Amino acid sequence: MSKEVVGQSEPMETRGRARKVSRSRDMLTALENRVVNLEESLENMKETLELVEGRTDGFHSMEEQVRDFVLDSLDANAEKMNELVESTTKKLAERDENLQDMVLAMKKEMEDLKGELTIYKAALSNGMLSLRSKQQAIDIPKSEKSMDEKRGRNVIGTWEEFQRELKK
Repeated sequence: MSKEVVGQSEPMETRGRARKVSRSRDMLTALENRVVNLEESLENMKETLELVEGRTDGFHSMEEQVRDFVLDSLDANAEKMNELVESTTKKLAERDENLQDMVLAMKKEMEDLKGELTIYKAALSNGMLSLRSKQQAIDIPKSEKSMDEKRGRNVIGTWEEFQRELKK
């Protein structure tokens, strides 16, 4: 970037102007050095970014692998838990059926026992009635033993006394 002056064939050199040009060149060189440093830094940053991206891609890959592993493990555990729940449910259903059968059998047995109890109660009450009537019919006041009986002699008694003696 140099400025040309129109109409002059040779540039004019003066002492002051040479300093300005020298300073301008120094500044230009310094700027060029800074640009070179910035370009080198940019290249280094690009390389570092590529390394980081490569490692993060590896992390993403590992993250996906871990996620897949965890999901597979959870699925396997869920399947096992479902199988266990189903097995337990079947066993409980069988036990429930068995208990229901037992309850029905016990109810039937209770009904049978109640029927028997009713029969026994009826028989017992009839027996008591028949016993009472027999006792009333049989209940005969005892006659006093005669002196002959007390002494051990044979005495001919009534027919009813004879039957009573046979029953003893």
